[in-house]
Amino acid sequence: MDNKSCCISVRLSATEQKKIKATVKKLQVRNSDIVRYAIRTTLVRLSAFYNPGFNGVTLLPTMIKYCNELNRHFDMDADKLDKIINAEVSEPGSRVARNDIEMLALCGMPVEIIQQRFKQITDIDLDEKDVYQFMKSYLVEKYQ
Repeated sequence: MDNKSCCISVRLSATEQKKIKATVKKLQVRNSDIVRYAIRTTLVRLSAFYNPGFNGVTLLPTMIKYCNELNRHFDMDADKLDKIINAEVSEPGSRVARNDIEMLALCGMPVEIIQQRFKQITDIDLDEKDVYQFMKSYLVEKYQ
């Protein structure tokens, strides 16, 4: 196995730098320790994406859990999500339906838009405070 390290360059805002410095000071560690911790933590959370056995329905729990932050950070639309989720899925029963991918793409959008689209797809009216929880529960139950 290759034990080589690599050096990367990352652009951080002044606010991010300030937060890192405060954390470094409090934890009494180095800046690089914080960055490595952030990377390792993120890789554990998103491990399904680098596991070749996860696609289609098996990738859905990770997408459901992190759809809000992934969509906001990476600006994912339904087409991109469909390519990520259903890539290399050969069995029709393992694919995630396009309507459901479109719902995932709504994560991070205003609640009113999600309510309206969910109503179109499922004919279910959602209370504003229950939108995300119900949508996630709906997808989990549908694909179990």
